[in-house]
Amino acid sequence: MSPSPEAGGRTTSPRWTVHSALPESDGELRALFQAVFGHAMPSAQWGWKYQGVALRGTLLRRQGRAVAFFGGMPRRFVHAGQGLEAVQNGDVMVLPDERGVFSRQGALYQAAAHFFGHHVGPGHGYAFAFGFPSERHFKLGAKLGLYAQAGRMMELRWVPLPAQRHRGWSCTPLQAPRLADLDVLWRRMQRDWPHLYLPVRDAARWHYRYLQHPTQSYVLLVLRQFLTGRPLAAMALREHPTHCEWLDYVGPQQGIELAVLAVREWVGAKGKPVTALVSDSVAAPSKKMRLRKTLRKSRSTPRGLNGTSPRRTVSGMVNSRPSQATNPMAAIMPNSAFQ
Repeated sequence: MSPSPEAGGRTTSPRWTVHSALPESDGELRALFQAVFGHAMPSAQWGWKYQGVALRGTLLRRQGRAVAFFGGMPRRFVHAGQGLEAVQNGDVMVLPDERGVFSRQGALYQAAAHFFGHHVGPGHGYAFAFGFPSERHFKLGAKLGLYAQAGRMMELRWVPLPAQRHRGWSCTPLQAPRLADLDVLWRRMQRDWPHLYLPVRDAARWHYRYLQHPTQSYVLLVLRQFLTGRPLAAMALREHPTHCEWLDYVGPQQGIELAVLAVREWVGAKGKPVTALVSDSVAAPSKKMRLRKTLRKSRSTPRGLNGTSPRRTVSGMVNSRPSQATNPMAAIMPNSAFQ
């Protein structure tokens, strides 16, 4: 359950009033978004992101004018068979004329500290918060004591392969009527990684995340045993002009190698490379899968997930026994949930 919108209420700072942003603030928040980023977010997309969420985040006003926002989208996790509520921070924005104070007196700190202090941690609605700020913004947040490093995100890259016929399995589009297969795969995934904090990847989540998105289209694939039709793994992809982005995986640990092969062959006719963001706790070197992976970039995250590292090339694969995670978001494809 997400926090009560009344939690935190309204407070004051020397320069701003600090509010819990509610649905009636959506028009004001979207106007702030356009002023900060230079383009509008469609109302349908905003509504999708915060669907069913009473508390949007923390809003700062100066003399009644919205000047900063620190958003939060609930995300349910499972760890050791137990569910817990977390929150992904995003839509972090400050008007240009309110920037420049990189201290505890600044707008960013005031908004983030209010959100964390009133909604995250023991006794509050969310067990932890995570996100994917830029390296610059992570360093700023870490300096202010808001963000903490807890792992790295690596972008892996594979070249496409020509499609071949395989004995024993097939890869086909996952149709909406068969989404229930994801619940079977999700249970297998939890059994294989009980010590990791896994974002929920059941049929309901995929239906919301990929089929209900108002502005983006995705490719959902499923691997099945050839004769029985038993699901082996599922993958979610997004096509770009120059590459194909692998966003999500649901299935057992042993299905990853086959999934990589299937995705590479699926993009083979398009001639595009495949990229995927993978947490370092599951991308440890292993002799089981000889996959050449290029670490292109990493992402930083507040209060529970972050990492920074230079560009470098690594060899390795998903470890058969991932290390105990200090990273609460350790997962196969812990992608930003709202791209």
